[in-house]
Amino acid sequence: MIFSARELNQLFSTKIKTGFNLSVCTDSRVIKRNQIFLPIKGEKFDGHDYINKILNKKNMSIFSFCENGKVNKINKKFKDNLIIVENTLEAYHKLANYYRKKINPKVIAITGSSGKTTTKDLLASVLSSKFKVHKTEANFNNEIGMPKTILEMPEGTEVLILELAMRGKGEIEFLSKTAEPDIAVITNVGSAHIGRLGSTGAIIKAKSEILKHLKKGGLAVLHNDKKLLREVKKAWKGKIALFGLGQASNISFKKGRTSFITSIKKLHNEKYYISAMGNIYVLNSLIAILIGKSLGLRKHEIQKGLSTFKIPIGRGRLIQISKDIFFVDETYNANPDSVKAAVSNLIQCWAGRYKKILVLGELAELGKHKKKLLKDLSQWLKKQELSSVITVGKELKLFFNAPNIKNTSNIDECRAILKKLLVPRSVTLVKGSRIAGLEKLILGESLGKDKN
Repeated sequence: MIFSARELNQLFSTKIKTGFNLSVCTDSRVIKRNQIFLPIKGEKFDGHDYINKILNKKNMSIFSFCENGKVNKINKKFKDNLIIVENTLEAYHKLANYYRKKINPKVIAITGSSGKTTTKDLLASVLSSKFKVHKTEANFNNEIGMPKTILEMPEGTEVLILELAMRGKGEIEFLSKTAEPDIAVITNVGSAHIGRLGSTGAIIKAKSEILKHLKKGGLAVLHNDKKLLREVKKAWKGKIALFGLGQASNISFKKGRTSFITSIKKLHNEKYYISAMGNIYVLNSLIAILIGKSLGLRKHEIQKGLSTFKIPIGRGRLIQISKDIFFVDETYNANPDSVKAAVSNLIQCWAGRYKKILVLGELAELGKHKKKLLKDLSQWLKKQELSSVITVGKELKLFFNAPNIKNTSNIDECRAILKKLLVPRSVTLVKGSRIAGLEKLILGESLGKDKN
């Protein structure tokens, strides 16, 4: 996004003078001529510390935002190059919201305890068959990443898909206020972030904040969860579309593909398939179908997007190690609910004579509930049809004990055990939080072709 001096002066009641239009930069290391620096404050840094150095560059025509309380740190000779605001993060969001309104795409905002990224990417694949789509990339889904995503939106964008992440109460509402979504999606509500929020009820309330700035006449697309619906109805009186496995029949898994028939109201008996295996992809597909239909897509356009969808790295892609040995790469993140979902998916999709192995890494952000959640997960895993479970990390040794469980302290120990278990007709699910670093195991073992 390029801003004129007039736009900036109107937005922030300032009086900067320049004949050039200005783009926004938050990284002092890469700032260029005719840009405006927006200093962000982090836990270990403050961008205001670099303003003097930036504005001292010759022949650069650089301007900078500056918080009112930090002006005394800035050399007085640069006063005409400053836009004074109370809070630079709020200024960043103000710029993003202004640009969102200027381009005026259909905005789809997605939150949930798990499945946000896969849903976002699948939606983008489906909607790109008809619209010019811009979406959240990588992990730019927080209070700094989301405005960056909006401001990088091309002018011709027709649909903007935003992923909204949170760590605590109030954060989703803050992001939703900037996004002003036309469609809001809550993929599910589970135990992710329970360490920060304290209870599932608090998580439901926090996720439901996405609806506080859903546009009048907008659509809420929700997982069919009774507790979630009770909370949603307090915040949103408009249109709601529900999705759940009860809206799909004849689900089958074969050769890296999931097929199903919809039983959604008004969409009965439409057959679809997606190039991924598991009920979770049925749920993701139902979200895409509901939103696609609401935006006027026809069945063949939706199916085109489902067919071309590629599973993101670390989020369930299937890797073939040799002729009949497979890995399921779920190394991006994990919580107890997503572990259960992934294991259930493994057992269901690979039913029959396949030997099923789970490699489980550490789970983060469980807080004071950690002991109970890990104990419950351990008991649940004992009842599942898994030939072997390998845990990675000293912490898990305290909770996971059974004849088919091997506890290891690190990835090298895990790899040594796993190699002995990788026989023909075997499939290994690798699942853990980012702190577990299990992608190193995948990289060390994936000698074959990626099937997705």
